[in-house]
Amino acid sequence: MRYELKLMDTQAGVGCFAAMPKQNLSFSAMVDHLRQAPYDTYMHEHLLDGLGRHRPKKVEKLISGVMKDNGSSDPVLTALLYEACLVHGRLEKYLPMFDGVDVNSLNDHLPTIRIRSHQLEDQPLHRQWAPLFANNFSFHEPLPAPEEAGLAAPVNEDALPSGEAYTAKQARHELEGSLPEPKERKPLEETSAYALSVLEKADAFIGPAMAHKASLSPVNRLRHWMVDVRCSNGRHSDSLSGMQTCYGRGLAEANAEASYSMELAERFSSYASFGGNAIRGYMNNYPLSLAAFNELEQEAIDLNKVRLEVPYSGQRINWFEGHRPDGAGGTSPIMIPAQFVFLFCNLDEQHLFSALSSTGLASGNTLAEAKVSALLEVIERDADATIPFDMSRAFRIESDDPQVNFLLEQYEEMGIHVWFLDMTPEFGVPCYKSVVLGARGGLDKGSGSDLNGRSALLSAMTETPYPFPGPKSAPAPEGLPVRKLEDLPDHSTGSADGDLMVLEKTLMENGFVPAYADMTRKDLRIPVTRAIVPGLEINSDFDRYTRISPRLWANYLRMFAR
Repeated sequence: MRYELKLMDTQAGVGCFAAMPKQNLSFSAMVDHLRQAPYDTYMHEHLLDGLGRHRPKKVEKLISGVMKDNGSSDPVLTALLYEACLVHGRLEKYLPMFDGVDVNSLNDHLPTIRIRSHQLEDQPLHRQWAPLFANNFSFHEPLPAPEEAGLAAPVNEDALPSGEAYTAKQARHELEGSLPEPKERKPLEETSAYALSVLEKADAFIGPAMAHKASLSPVNRLRHWMVDVRCSNGRHSDSLSGMQTCYGRGLAEANAEASYSMELAERFSSYASFGGNAIRGYMNNYPLSLAAFNELEQEAIDLNKVRLEVPYSGQRINWFEGHRPDGAGGTSPIMIPAQFVFLFCNLDEQHLFSALSSTGLASGNTLAEAKVSALLEVIERDADATIPFDMSRAFRIESDDPQVNFLLEQYEEMGIHVWFLDMTPEFGVPCYKSVVLGARGGLDKGSGSDLNGRSALLSAMTETPYPFPGPKSAPAPEGLPVRKLEDLPDHSTGSADGDLMVLEKTLMENGFVPAYADMTRKDLRIPVTRAIVPGLEINSDFDRYTRISPRLWANYLRMFAR
């Protein structure tokens, strides 16, 4: 089956894509395909979306047809229809028609978590809390106090984190004397020149780089490129192609060039081809192992420690070998689920989460550089998911840096009022959120994390998806304290290897042991990695599948304990 990636929507400057069949197929032909390959997520999602646009009476007729024998003769279509009634509000009225169906058995005939999430006994309570947090995080609406919410606590008190966290400041201090000497990174011009040359040879590009003005960065670049991968795995034999866009930002031309070229390298590396029971095209040899967690003989990521929306229940999935720090300066092998690593991964297996973002995916001139960027992305996303909006975290900045001052002055002259939130988590890795309030009520945000607080804040500011030059914004809240950019915490070491030591020690001392997949391709030879940190949050969206995490709940309770 041939599929094409198509842009369906854009949210907060991020494109939302779907894989759609290239052929013009009838509904019955697509269902026949799904019966042969029930874990084909591309086809399943395409059919599920289409059912939401069907005439309800047609859906009712389909349900009546499969329910003649309680769905036993066509479990794949029965599962699809049941899920459609859960997902699409206009079809919810047909759920009673499934009386008599063993809903648990339907889970074996579809790739998604939606029915499993629906069956969780306490999910309705989490679903009631999720909109409250969504409005707080996305629109800065105040949260009700626990006693005013009228809802039971979604997290048991004994599940709350206890004790003081170990911080990056402590790690930096304790590692003093064992850190490598500071080492300058390769010049930006060399980084972008090499990346662009190998990407050109790999035939990745569609057209030249273009300027745009869709963020607060003074220099912005975008470039279109092509995805073209194939998958032969179990019952699946398909291809996926389509246009994607990479973006680069920075205070100067060289920063933006390096930014977009290395982002393209990491994204190009994140779409994998599968065949011969292996992952193809990478520097490392990656055979796949199809197994449940308890069937693996090798050490593997403990799926019960990963922040999944639905508990792992023994599904057989595809694993390959990654590595993790061993605590003694080296690494040890660890098996990682392929679906945790690669974008639009359509293997013949069930998914363990509702959606996979690019969080934790990064490139670098060295593997250490890539790992540092990947871990910082994971920490940034975790902060976005666990630290509610609280005006006590808000501030504005001033700086001694002429380049930064010039940019801040330009914002003010145009009536663009940018302010910040300190989102640094309990383990002390600097993390900031940049905020611009639209004149008509919109809210644009950018986030950044770095051991150097200055770098974290500037990254957040330049990634804010507010046009520059652009229209006037709403004013910043009055009376915000002012922080000096140069006074923000700095726990960096001057080298990627040293920064990696600080980050890994900080995380591991808090019980969060990272794992890495080396995604360096043969044709690019640009180090790319995906970092996975069990215990930290994967998803910062609040939807019907969200589980309110213990760390989010603890931060929420602290807001009202002051």
